[in-house]
Amino acid sequence: MSEHEMGTERTSIVNRQTDLVVESPDNHTDSGPVFARFSRPRSDVPTTIALVSDTHVSAEKRGTWKVFHRTQSRLRTVLADANARDVDAVVFAGDLTEDGAVEDFETFDSILSTLEIPFVAVPGNHDVPKSFDTHQTPALSSFESEYTPGELPFLERVGGVDIIGLNSAETPSGSLADCHDGAVSDSQLAWLDETLPRTEEPIVVMHHNLPGLSGEDGVHSWRRSFPTRNADELVATLARHDVPLHVSGHLHVPSVTKTSGVREVIAPSLCSFPQAYLQFEIGPAGTTVRLVPTADSEGTKEAYIHATQDTARSDAVAEMTLDRLSTLPLSDEWPSTRD
Repeated sequence: MSEHEMGTERTSIVNRQTDLVVESPDNHTDSGPVFARFSRPRSDVPTTIALVSDTHVSAEKRGTWKVFHRTQSRLRTVLADANARDVDAVVFAGDLTEDGAVEDFETFDSILSTLEIPFVAVPGNHDVPKSFDTHQTPALSSFESEYTPGELPFLERVGGVDIIGLNSAETPSGSLADCHDGAVSDSQLAWLDETLPRTEEPIVVMHHNLPGLSGEDGVHSWRRSFPTRNADELVATLARHDVPLHVSGHLHVPSVTKTSGVREVIAPSLCSFPQAYLQFEIGPAGTTVRLVPTADSEGTKEAYIHATQDTARSDAVAEMTLDRLSTLPLSDEWPSTRD
């Protein structure tokens, strides 16, 4: 295929993607295309969860592949959409802010105040103090008091499922991450071992990813280090307790993968292309995950163009994202006779 033909094909896929715009607040019957269907988690109590990741809200920045000047409006769209839909809770999978600066958190909080339903969040590497910060960043205890039931890790019942939130924005030594790396501390692993037997159909949420995508060409080529340093220990714990689903963000590449039998959903980014969130519909038959875009066609194209023109890294992320959007659903464990 010639370079011109490849460009035409990519444009065609972007055009199809931009047709998947969020319905107006008066018409939320269509939640978006099916991202994946899983046999578990299951719940006799129908439960709907909005999963939002990598909002990267910035008080002042503009441009780049994260389209900073749209981050506030995209978050407003998600929260208005969640208020209008039959959603039981909103779960944020980290990187609420771009720099972790006080001003970024204040901007995020101001928009969050419009949310009328329960929410919980886990921190990302952008939300915590780092040694190279030139600004003040609220302590982790502040994040816990503002965005969790009171502490990390946490267990929160939502409808018919249990949401477990982990802090992966740590190094194995216990110090907060200075780069893209993350880890789940020994104390959290011990807490998981003690807590998981008391849960029903748990969904484990943290910012960093499991190693399931490490063998796919290109997915981690733009990161120098593995996203979760002690992922093998975490996976072993999750597999031992038959956890049906792990959800993360961080990559900005929406994906579905499996590691040692543990299913993982990597959420799309709200700030960068495709500027979407995931809606989890959990019922007796299993879980349907839908991709819900938050921008209109022009906004989606703007985010795509920013990604392709910013850096080679962001262009690669956009291309991998396009590959996945063109093959939805990324996984389907339901019998073909079902809708």
